[in-house]
Amino acid sequence: MKNPLRLFRQKKALTFVIIGIVGLILAGLASYQVVTQKPTFVTVRIKGSPGNWWWVTPRPPDWLANSVHAGDKEYNASNKAIAEVLAVDIYDAGGPTKDIYLTTKLDVRYNTKTKKYRYKGEPLEIGGPISLSLGSTFFPGMVVGISGEGTVAPEYKDLIIQVRHKDRWPYEYDAIKIGEKIVDGNNQPIAEIIAKSQSPAIREVQTLAGQVVKGLSPVLNDYYVTIRIRAEEQDGQFIYREEQYIKVGNQMWLLFPSYNMSGAHIIAIEK
Repeated sequence: MKNPLRLFRQKKALTFVIIGIVGLILAGLASYQVVTQKPTFVTVRIKGSPGNWWWVTPRPPDWLANSVHAGDKEYNASNKAIAEVLAVDIYDAGGPTKDIYLTTKLDVRYNTKTKKYRYKGEPLEIGGPISLSLGSTFFPGMVVGISGEGTVAPEYKDLIIQVRHKDRWPYEYDAIKIGEKIVDGNNQPIAEIIAKSQSPAIREVQTLAGQVVKGLSPVLNDYYVTIRIRAEEQDGQFIYREEQYIKVGNQMWLLFPSYNMSGAHIIAIEK
């Protein structure tokens, strides 16, 4: 019969060996992460969105957009700031929702072997989901830009465009006010009405002989509005409100305080 005291000592020694092996493994993993993943800060552009880009998801509601401010931070369990909101851009979406974009500084880990960033243990990739806990606000979003270890300021330019808003009722014309502006979340103007005119809406009319000729509507009008916009320049192209490319023929998303001109087509651009 084996000595119970000896068995106890053997099991105790085996336990210490197992603990030592596990400790060595954990230490090895920690050393590997230190060598291959260095801490660094990157500037990231985040679009407020509850899902991935390939899903049809609703825009953030007003109350969520209004609860995030520049200077808000996220802290880890050690009370160290791991995220800071540098700028907030909010755009009217024509209802109780907003388009919101955050410029944030994130404390990330960079894997020198995979050449990829991780934030809070999750991959940080353009098109991927991300969430921030900013005080009492949980902000879900999607990464739309990573500018690396330095802050890359976008380049903006003022453009003059003319749009045609067709087939409108005459009473709408008075709601288009010269000098009225659209502003972003920082109260900076991004669009201003500088001129307007109207004429009877153009129609295609078929004669009794079967010919198609130009006609004019006796009821509806076409509005021609000149607008100064603030657009970001990227690789020779101009982008308004983050995602609208400024090209003749494109439709514009224009929500002025007094009038919704969304759907108007660009007919001319002055650069």
